[in-house]
Amino acid sequence: MILVVNGSPKPGGNTQRMLEKIARDTGSAYELVNLSELHIKPCTGCVKCARDNRCIQPDDMLPLYDKVVAADALLIGGTVYFGHANAATLTFLERLFPLRHLEPKTMGKLAATVCVGDSDAGPTVKQLTCMLAKHLKYNVMGEVFFNSATPPCFICGFGTTCRHGEPARRMTPEEFKNFNEITPEMFQNFEDYPDVVAACETLSRQLQQAIAGLKKQA
Repeated sequence: MILVVNGSPKPGGNTQRMLEKIARDTGSAYELVNLSELHIKPCTGCVKCARDNRCIQPDDMLPLYDKVVAADALLIGGTVYFGHANAATLTFLERLFPLRHLEPKTMGKLAATVCVGDSDAGPTVKQLTCMLAKHLKYNVMGEVFFNSATPPCFICGFGTTCRHGEPARRMTPEEFKNFNEITPEMFQNFEDYPDVVAACETLSRQLQQAIAGLKKQA
């Protein structure tokens, strides 16, 4: 089973659809966890988790520890806020800290990462990969990112008039003066980009092969 963790707060968005495509194409069973539906607190740094590899905070993270350990692979996706992964995604990864004491429970386990952002998804997906590989000792099979070129200014209601938003920053004064409407075609979908779709499919094959290899060893 693949544990798919969606850090995006937008149900059915590019992040979730990319994650589900990758997991589905492996042919393995998977479980989708939407972090936006859970209440997960930040780590307090108490390190009491060293005793039994479990956090003492009574929240929605507790049931996920057994699922993380039992999964054949962890597939996690986040979005970009202020140039780095959004808080929900980082908090989930932060709360995996209990699993790394003494004999790390995630050492050598399979993982993959996904990230979607306006323009900084590439560096951000590497941040997620680094956290999994360096700190949690995962064997990260690969990563996929999608720069959607869709800033939050397109949905806040003031994108065509705010002089501090991304449209105003990216356009010339003359272009912004004539920017009067935000239309549906400005919202990009990863399915319309063959290179991103191909990257998702490549990652699916890599995960599929790695999971099959583990089952042969079992």
